[in-house]
Amino acid sequence: MSRQFDFVSVTKKPTIHYGGRSISHVLHMQDGTRKTIGVILPSPQPLVFEVHVNERMEIVSGQCLVQIDDESAYRLYGEGESFTASQGSIFRLQAKEVVDYVCHFE
Repeated sequence: MSRQFDFVSVTKKPTIHYGGRSISHVLHMQDGTRKTIGVILPSPQPLVFEVHVNERMEIVSGQCLVQIDDESAYRLYGEGESFTASQGSIFRLQAKEVVDYVCHFE
């Protein structure tokens, strides 16, 4: 896992969801791909995200519980781990602590 991205453009205006509990910035990579880098704040209820393109969520720091589509249970993800969600799916994410992440659109 790389600790930084080189040669990128960053969209200044953040994307803010759930009253500021999820904040991200879009990174435009030199090869034309896009990523978001952001933070999710602790929440008593899971945040629900609709997936419009295939995504891989890389957890940079913190821990969160994730349920993808109709899985019966939540799974714990922490620093250095990632999960994937397919286009057209939804995932629920509950953070008990601050979670830093990178979303790779694949």
